Order: sequence, then structure tokens, then C-alpha cells
Amino acid sequence: MLSIDFNLLLEPFSYVLQGDKRIYWGFLLSSALIALIYSLQFKSHGDSLAEHLRETIRIELQRPLQAWRSTLLDLFLFFINHSLRVLLVIPVLGSQLGFALWVNRTLYEVGGDPLNIALPGMLISGLFTLCFFVADDLSRFLLHIAMHKAPWLWNFHKLHHSAKVMTPLTLYRFHPVEMGLLSLRSILTGGLVSGVFIYCFAGQISNWDILGANAFGFVFNACAANLRHSHIPLSFGRWEKLFISPVQHQIHHSNAQNHWDKNFGSCLSLWDQIAKSWVSGNVGKTLEFGLRPSKAP
Repeated sequence: MLSIDFNLLLEPFSYVLQGDKRIYWGFLLSSALIALIYSLQFKSHGDSLAEHLRETIRIELQRPLQAWRSTLLDLFLFFINHSLRVLLVIPVLGSQLGFALWVNRTLYEVGGDPLNIALPGMLISGLFTLCFFVADDLSRFLLHIAMHKAPWLWNFHKLHHSAKVMTPLTLYRFHPVEMGLLSLRSILTGGLVSGVFIYCFAGQISNWDILGANAFGFVFNACAANLRHSHIPLSFGRWEKLFISPVQHQIHHSNAQNHWDKNFGSCLSLWDQIAKSWVSGNVGKTLEFGLRPSKAP
């Protein structure tokens, strides 16, 4: 019989205190400070994008009711999807650990005894942390592009793109079916990487983490990741060839035709460059978000 810890249903209330969550208070604070510096920099230099920023803020202040309605929908889906994950997805699909043990057991049955590769423990941890981060980012990209290209998957994913006003909570605007697919992706990717490392290094693996989060993911989230779902068009400049900036993800949400199906990546921009879907964050104009006309419901 399935056992469920109903205390997990209350976990969303503590997300702001958990370093492995995007809306951790430290990430929100760092994003706010970066946004402030960004605004002051444009003001002092008289950059043309300063006018773009002022225009964006002016437009958003004129439609507070729409902003509140959008945020309430984000919150509703946040709690609904979390409850479904705890009550249904996790009991049915299992966990990363369970899948990792299955992968390790399968490798043992096929390949024999564990490889016991001799490497310094610090190096093994570094390799595991890096491989986990890269594999997770690639699997996110592949699922994301599938959500756009497969019509039946787009019918679920378009809920995320329906937001015309974006806040950090828009991260949680997902259809329950997409939430299930995202959870399955996480279990399979994390379990596969963990299982392979357990087999290769006889269980001598550990993760470089900061406050319980993958070290690479923690650093990325601290670098204004919460501005991705916002109206602050922050660019990483030349670093956009390596990492997806907030404004590049905002381009992904843009309903302008030349922005359709661009910048699918989460952290690394390599995948978009390979898929020819990468565009820089140098837009120089106010972006409008929401469903594009050709895919409107």
C-alpha cells in the first residue's frame, strides 16, 4: 500500500527558504539587486534601452488587475501541481534514487562487477556534479523543444506561454500533464546519471552542493535567474554564447513572429546553437508576451 507524507503538501510555503528552489529568498534578493543596478546603469548612461525599460514599467503599472489575475493563476497552479506531484506522480513514478538503483542493478547484471574506477574523491564529486548539471539541462531542452514541436504537447505547454504579465511565479504556470512529464524527465535523467556513477565508482559519489542545490545550478540561479520571467530585459552580453540570459528567455515568451520557437534552453545556450534556435538578447525594443496568433487557443 502506498504511503504518503501529507506534510509534503505544505512544502510550497517553505520554498523561499530552500536553496534548491528558484524562488529561494537569496535568489529573489540577488535578482532584485541586479535589476536595480541594471536600471541605474541605463539611467546614468542615457542608453536607448533605458527608455525601453521605462516604457515597460509604465505599461505594467497601467494594468495592475491583469497582473494580479496572472499571478493568482500562477499561484493556483503552483499549489495544485505540487499536490498532484505528492499525491499521484511520486507514488506512481517513484524517485530518482529508486531509478538510480535500478540502473545500477541493470549494469551489474549486464556488465558484471562494478568498475571501481580509481580517482580522487574530490574529482569524482566534481565530475558527478558537472555531468548531472549538463544532463539535466540537455533533457530540459529536449523536452521543451518537443513541447513546441508536437501539437498534442503544445496543447499543454501553451498554458505556460499564455502569461502576458510575467513574474518569478510564472515559472510554476504549467498544465498538470506537463508537470507530470517534467517530473518523469527529472527522475529518468537524475536516476540515469546517478546509477552510472554508482556502477563506475562503486558508490563513491557525492554532489557538490550549496544549501542542498547542485553547485552549478545554485550559481546560475543566483545570477538573476528570477528575471527570466519578468519584464527586465537583462542581457549577459558576450556570455550569452554560453548561458541563456533573462532577456533571451523573454524572447522565447515573445509573441513576435521572428521570436517564435527561439531560445529553448534553460541554462546553457549550446543546445540552441546546435539546433539553430539561438538568438541574442539584443532586441532594443519592448517585448510583448502571450500566445502567438498562430497558436492561440
